[in-house]
Amino acid sequence: MKTWSKYNFLFKGNRSYYIYNSLSNALAEISSEDFFELQQVSVSSPNQVVRDSLLQQLKPLKAFVDSDDGEINKIRYRSRVQRSSDVKLELTINPTLACNFNCPYCFEKQHPNIYMTDEVEEQIIEYIKRHKQAKFLHVTWFGGEPLLAYRRIVTLTERMKELGLYYSANMITNGYLLNQEIIDNLSYLAISSIQITIDGLAERHNSRRGLKSGGETYDRILQNIALLSERQPKIRIGVRVNVDKSNKDDFISICNFFREKRYPNLSVSLSFVQDLANTENYTQILSRDEQAEFVLYLLKQHSLEFGHIYPSSKRYECAIRNRNAIVIGPEGELYKCWNDVGDASKVFGHLGRSISNEKLLLRYLVGSDPFEDPRCQECILLPVCGGGCPYSRLQRDTHHPNINVCPLIKDHLERFLLAHITHRHSLTKKIAKNKPRITR
Repeated sequence: MKTWSKYNFLFKGNRSYYIYNSLSNALAEISSEDFFELQQVSVSSPNQVVRDSLLQQLKPLKAFVDSDDGEINKIRYRSRVQRSSDVKLELTINPTLACNFNCPYCFEKQHPNIYMTDEVEEQIIEYIKRHKQAKFLHVTWFGGEPLLAYRRIVTLTERMKELGLYYSANMITNGYLLNQEIIDNLSYLAISSIQITIDGLAERHNSRRGLKSGGETYDRILQNIALLSERQPKIRIGVRVNVDKSNKDDFISICNFFREKRYPNLSVSLSFVQDLANTENYTQILSRDEQAEFVLYLLKQHSLEFGHIYPSSKRYECAIRNRNAIVIGPEGELYKCWNDVGDASKVFGHLGRSISNEKLLLRYLVGSDPFEDPRCQECILLPVCGGGCPYSRLQRDTHHPNINVCPLIKDHLERFLLAHITHRHSLTKKIAKNKPRITR
């Protein structure tokens, strides 16, 4: 017998009625008669009988299921398979901890100017060779600023490409050191995407992301992005904007600037600055309510949507919980999250040696699992949320209980869904009675 899913959410708009289900991550407009019938089911008894025709019409939505636990177990199983797969090896490699920028919201300690040696390069190659079952190797170049160690990236890439695995890579860089020689070599290095941060228009950006020497960076980064888009149109460029109180008004201008440039391979992403270290030294952080109002404003006033308004159907299992994903420091030290790079207390081992901190490693691999968290188990968004950032969850559970790891939509579900509907005009059209329109 099919029962009412606890992952259903009924709500009303302007003379319209809707049902959302997070198991399917689908939203449907329904008739008023169907709405009130389903409302009675949700309030009185999940086992209450409803019309067969309505059951069939809502079947793609998963509004009625054999068992919610059974559906969640499917998601739990897929997540565990992702975490334990031996087919893909994921490495985040930091060829140096040095950085040429001095950003105020970077809560990491001042990193020493350490660069990777030939010995560590050899250890990385041997580490990869030991994974006999791996068929895919993906590398994220990180830092510090990875392009400060460009020659190391080249030599390591050449050796990794010779190992016979399907090799791919991406890079997170501040973009300042990109030049024509490096850009022209990116395809050879199998780098398919690059993330570059711009934190406002020229004056704002230069005040936040200036060189350690005091020089400005904005104009040069824009020139490098233009050159990158021109010479490598197949490489995806992700421009990230770290938004807080001081630069949120610049965000729209940045979006409009790149929209006018019409770079075919460029997208802009919104990232709210967070104090994961709970230092309280950075006072410009937007509260969660302020963040929610900002994303609603972007959508309603500027038709800009950045993934906060409607959940994503694509589940990604973070590398923290993946046994075949590690972060490698320039001295061969091993971490589970790039937020920890440079912090000796977060090192769980070293290339070529045995694990030195098994307790820490296991905490990352299995700790703070949302599927084992009673709070998450009762949350209507568990199927699409996945518990939020694992690193933030661990920070909350071990050191900083005030960190909120939940997505913004949790506290504004009805407002966000209605904003999404308004934005997607096709969803607001009245559909034929008893024929819910399923969308994803």
